[in-house]
Amino acid sequence: MTGDGTLNTPQAPADGGGELPAGAPLILDQHFDGDSLYALRATLEAHVAQAGLPEGRASDLIITVHELATNAVLHGAGAGRVRLWRQAGALHCQVSDEGRAKAGERSAGRPADQWSYEHGHGLWIARYLADSLTVRSASPGSVVTVAFDLPRDDRLPRFSLVRHSRPSHVELSLSGDLDQQAAQEVGAAVQALLSEHPAPRLVLDLTEVTFWDAIGIAALVTAQQRVNETSAGVMLVAGLSEEFRQRLTALSPTGFTFCDSPEHAAKQLPPPDDR
Repeated sequence: MTGDGTLNTPQAPADGGGELPAGAPLILDQHFDGDSLYALRATLEAHVAQAGLPEGRASDLIITVHELATNAVLHGAGAGRVRLWRQAGALHCQVSDEGRAKAGERSAGRPADQWSYEHGHGLWIARYLADSLTVRSASPGSVVTVAFDLPRDDRLPRFSLVRHSRPSHVELSLSGDLDQQAAQEVGAAVQALLSEHPAPRLVLDLTEVTFWDAIGIAALVTAQQRVNETSAGVMLVAGLSEEFRQRLTALSPTGFTFCDSPEHAAKQLPPPDDR
C-alpha cells in the first residue's frame, strides 16, 4: 500500500504457486480428517508463528486453511493433507483432498478451477484473505494452495496514527502495521472525532500502511459504518493500491469511497455548506 505494488495485496485466483517447488523444505506435512481438524489448527498455529508471520496474519492463515480443510472433509473424500513451506518472501500452504468428491456435492464432476466462490464460504475466504490462491484438479481429488506474504525487512516496524486538522476536514494518517493494536487506535481516534463533530468530514490516509490483517480491515469497516450512522458525515480513504481496494470492497459489508491521495480526497469532499 505504499504504491510499489509489493505489499500484501490480492492477486487473481489463478496466480501464485500451485505445485510444491522442488527442494522446498517443508515446515509441516500433516494428514487430517473430520476428527483431527482441531489438532490441525493447533499445529498450524505453532508452526506459522515460528515461521515469522505476524500474529494477525497468522490467524488469517489458520482460518483460511481450516476452511479449506473443512471443505475437503464435507465436500471431498473426508480427509486430506496440509503442507506448509516458506519460499520467496511468503508462507505457502497447500491443502490437498485425498480422493474424489462425494456424490451430489457441488464440486462433483467439475474441474477444481471452475468451482464457484460463494460469499462467506471457504474458497471465498481464501481468495480474499490470502495474498495468492491457486485451485487445481488432481488425480484423485483437488489441490488448493494459498500464500501469505511475510513482512518485508524494510517495512515500518511500529504503527503510528497522526491527526491533522485541515481547514475543511480532519485527516488521519496511518503508517506501519494495521493490526489488532492499530485497530484499537483507529477506533479511539474515530470515536474522538465523532464526539467533537456530529457530521465529521474525515480522510483516512493509508499510503504508509505496510502490512495488515483481518482485524485491521475490520477497523476500517467499523470506522466507515460509524461515519455512515451520522446525519451528514463523510469519510474518504486515500493511498490504497487498486488490488487492496478490491480486497477491502470484497470483505466489507459497507461501501468505501477511494481516492488516490489525501490531496485528491480533499478535493472530492463536498463543500461544508452542503452538509
